Amino acid sequence: MADRLRMALWMAGAVTAFGVVGLVLSALKAPPTLTWAAAAGAAGAGGWGATRLTERYIQRP
Repeated sequence: MADRLRMALWMAGAVTAFGVVGLVLSALKAPPTLTWAAAAGAAGAGGWGATRLTERYIQRP
């Protein structure tokens, strides 16, 4: 169960971060290379944050 939760939250964090950063930079008319690179980096950070959140949840007493 914990593995499924961890994977679901990782995916949700990564997809959300990718979408938000991509949307904001596209709205600001940033160059596509910058938009894709920043969105990919945000996806990694969002996935990492979701993993940390999951670990804190699992370790709760």
